[in-house]
Amino acid sequence: MAKSADSRRSYSGRSVRRVQVVMSCRLSWPGVEVVALTRDLSPTGLALSLSDASALTMKEQARIHLQNRITLQAIPVHTRHEPGKLVAGFKVATIEQGAQEWNILVGKVER
Repeated sequence: MAKSADSRRSYSGRSVRRVQVVMSCRLSWPGVEVVALTRDLSPTGLALSLSDASALTMKEQARIHLQNRITLQAIPVHTRHEPGKLVAGFKVATIEQGAQEWNILVGKVER
């Protein structure tokens, strides 16, 4: 069976392609809660856009609350500064709440 061009594409070290999805969410870690926007997501990770003033600590696991139904425990894996904002990439560690809703959301964007 021949592989599609998409399955041969490099995803910059990712095994699964992320799809652009913009929605508001809440990001929290001990003592801090901030409002953020998703930039993209996949079943295994997502990127968020935060205020440049956000003091995200790379060593702390965070909770990401999506659509008031989905709560993910996520590990920050990278950050970069862009004008006026901080972009942070996260690996999903566990789905605390809303596993079915998360799978539906990811399924919709994978199509």
